[in-house]
Order: sequence, then C-alpha cells, then structure tokens
Amino acid sequence: MFDIASNQEFLQAIGIANAPEDTKAKLIAGIEDLAKQKLTIKLVDKLTDEQAEEFSQITDEEQAKTWLEQNVPDLNDLVTEVFTEIKNDILEHKANVVG
Repeated sequence: MFDIASNQEFLQAIGIANAPEDTKAKLIAGIEDLAKQKLTIKLVDKLTDEQAEEFSQITDEEQAKTWLEQNVPDLNDLVTEVFTEIKNDILEHKANVVG
C-alpha cells in the first residue's frame, strides 16, 4: 500500500536514497511496518465497530487496500499524515544522533 521503495522524494528526505540496497531494503521494511501500525491507530477513530470487524477479517494486502479505499474517504490524507510524521521523527532523531 505504501510503496516506499519507489518514493525517491521520501527516501532522499530521510537520507537513505543512496544507501546500499540491502541496508535500504531493511530500513524500508521497518518504515513500512511502522507506517502500517500508525495508520491502524488512526483508523481506529475512523471506523465503526462493524467496519473494524469486517476489516480485521481481511488477510490479503490488496483486498485490504481496496476495502480501505472504499470505506475511508480520507485515506490518502491519513497516509500522507503518517508519512509526514515518520519523516519528521526520523529527521529529528537523526539530528539528535548526528549532533
């Protein structure tokens, strides 16, 4: 759903666009997991109990994406919000680590 690997602007912004491929792949996988967790938290407030139950039964990622697109009108805004938060967190912590 997130396709971080092809988002060069995001990768450049967080400073991993030119990282070795194996390192970049590990970082992207971690970011995708974090994005899914953050999006799930935001969806809790958006979905009714019935919708949450229905969504929890979906195991296929493509079906989940389609279901979300059909049932969460502001999904794109939520995804953008999640990635902005992640980017800001990474940049903040990077500054703290680097000095």
